[in-house]
Amino acid sequence: MLPVERHRFITEILSQRGRILVQEVAQLCRISLETARRDLALLERRGILQRSHGGAVFAQHAASGTASVPSQIEQGESFRDRSNQSPDSKTRIAKRALQLINPGDCLLLDSSSSSWFLSRQLPDIQLVVLTNSVHIIQTLAVKANVRVIGLGGEYSAKYEDFVGVLAEQMLKEFVINKLFFSCHGISHEGGIRESNEHHARLKQQMLLSSEHKILLADASKFGRRSFARICHYREIDTLITDHLEDEEFRQELAWSNVNVIEVSPSPLQKKTKNSRNGPLAAANN
Repeated sequence: MLPVERHRFITEILSQRGRILVQEVAQLCRISLETARRDLALLERRGILQRSHGGAVFAQHAASGTASVPSQIEQGESFRDRSNQSPDSKTRIAKRALQLINPGDCLLLDSSSSSWFLSRQLPDIQLVVLTNSVHIIQTLAVKANVRVIGLGGEYSAKYEDFVGVLAEQMLKEFVINKLFFSCHGISHEGGIRESNEHHARLKQQMLLSSEHKILLADASKFGRRSFARICHYREIDTLITDHLEDEEFRQELAWSNVNVIEVSPSPLQKKTKNSRNGPLAAANN
């Protein structure tokens, strides 16, 4: 880790927790105790922190008694609001995503409502699941054969998840077979985007840590303007959606080697369903 990266890392931990120990800096950044002390001394000269015995406190925390919380973290809709949007589409997408999961897989699920819908569909088979979502952890806790690893960090009551440098750092220790994630918006020009920079940065690290990247995005995500960039769509392997109307965008995804899977019934399937009053025919690939 370069010095500038260490300094940003230390500053973010301090902004989240208010304090840090020298030994923690050394362990998290994989540097000597002496280098950790020099980093803290430099940041103290810049007015970012105030050193104390064995560690340091955030400068604003020392002055006011409360840690500063980055304002961008609360931008966007709450988890509860998102979980009530397009539940039928998200259920169909989740059921189709199950076909990409095999016993023994190590999965990474982000804290999106789409991933939560997927977690509710997961069978009780041998899996390892990493996630930063409180709801997904609670959902999978009752499945005896699913090993769940929670990513720590700064807790957001609005999103009911954990984000920040601690979660990002933890991801660097794993090699994950498949990432299932969603986004706030996706478009030709802007790529795949999030409503705030903290979730965008965590998802960037999720992409780096995963071998196969699967985006779960219902039709409402297409063309939506969003604050922070996650990645270009060429960086994902598969898009599972309920419906993709834009044929030009479909062609661009094909040129980028993105496998597009649509799960909405065709007009013929809808007519068959209504006439038979039976279950939906198999989803399109």
